[in-house]
Amino acid sequence: MIPRLPGPPRDQPPPLVLVADEDPRLVETLALALQSSHFRVITALDGEDALRRARAEPPELVIAGVRLARRSGLELCDTLRRELDHGDIPILLLATATDPESRVEALAHGADDMLVKPFLARELVARAQRLVLRARQSARHLKRSLELERDLQRIEQELRGARSEAARERALRVLAGDMFGELLRTLDLEQLDARLLREACRQTGARSAVLLAPDPAGAWVSVAVRGDLPERWAAFTLPAAASCLDWLRTLGQPVRREDLERLPGMKGELVALATHGVAILALLSGADGVEAVLACEDRPDGAPIGPPERERLAVLCAAAAPARVAARRFREHQERALDLLSTSSSNDPRRSEASRETLERLLPVADTLGVHHRERLLLEQALRLGPWVWTDLGRAALSVLSDADPTRRLEHLRALTRDAEACALGEPAASEDVLAWLAATGLRYQALRISGRSAFESWCTSARWLRVQVHPELRDRFPEAIEPAR
Repeated sequence: MIPRLPGPPRDQPPPLVLVADEDPRLVETLALALQSSHFRVITALDGEDALRRARAEPPELVIAGVRLARRSGLELCDTLRRELDHGDIPILLLATATDPESRVEALAHGADDMLVKPFLARELVARAQRLVLRARQSARHLKRSLELERDLQRIEQELRGARSEAARERALRVLAGDMFGELLRTLDLEQLDARLLREACRQTGARSAVLLAPDPAGAWVSVAVRGDLPERWAAFTLPAAASCLDWLRTLGQPVRREDLERLPGMKGELVALATHGVAILALLSGADGVEAVLACEDRPDGAPIGPPERERLAVLCAAAAPARVAARRFREHQERALDLLSTSSSNDPRRSEASRETLERLLPVADTLGVHHRERLLLEQALRLGPWVWTDLGRAALSVLSDADPTRRLEHLRALTRDAEACALGEPAASEDVLAWLAATGLRYQALRISGRSAFESWCTSARWLRVQVHPELRDRFPEAIEPAR
């Protein structure tokens, strides 16, 4: 049984849904299914009628077929997205195509989701509930944000009565405005993290700082470090359910380690904080929760981090949080676009298996050879894409995406794949580049595996590119390469 939308009926009135499709029987079936799940439904059989009904009584969700008479579902998406009063309406498109490109096209025209016919009515109702609930939550957050802005303006007006408070408020506002503008213009995630840590050390006087972000398992691990001896921060982690994070959420401001010592449930975590010399912790909180955790070391002069420094750090984190959310989402969209393109180019299940094998082997090799973290990420992305990047389609796709990338990250990825291809062809200039050398080896291995070669034979061939015999520290990682010699 499909659950009803959460919330009491008075607070959550039945949402109005517009259903439009060229098949009257499908429209009738969907209307019955939605009405039985706490929806009000209006219907249309062509795109023009759907647009007229949406303008007359704006729905909370539009479910439309891609193939509609007089105005297609994609054209309906474009029209609604351009209208100020209807641009935020969630749109779910119904398509008959099975080509993965149809989903990309639907998303490009502004659709929030897409279903391929035939589908289960329960699945459509569940997706409709999710889209409506998300839209309502966004509306509530917007209303709450406006209320908070009005409250903040009122508080600022009250604080202007005191000269010292006004001076402090102006200084904080300048810091927030400058950092927010600077960071929000930075879509490169690594560059943004580096700027954030540099400013955090400047504002607090700390010797070094580290930024923690959640890994796939939920634990908080280091993603960026500033200061001398960055390797000492590598072992600094926090569990997913760390008590200090709960206290930071509750207090809503940066907290010093000595303040955490007076709070209950902190005994085990205080050992890790003291071992790494953490003086203060702060959260970067976004719309979806905690985005990152910022930890600063003690000051070199031994002075404590006082209230003014804590206040500036809080402003810095508040300004950096939305910028980091935007940069992270931009990175995710880039990777999703590349994954969609590379996946659509090959349905061979051996490709994903070969990609996994190269990642497990070559990323530790990159760490052994001292490859920089930023370059290691490029290597990982190239290996995930696979030999597809050496095809005409792959080159064209990377060229188009890199031209629209303000961070130039995809341009660096494109250059890496070009150098790796040159290395694979035996050009000596490219083979001197360790990163291109590793990428060429991994992509060459994947090509061999996809062609049907065994893992043993593929590594025997590819390990020659790794020059295992001249790297004693790598020999144990590739026993296949030295087995024939024995």
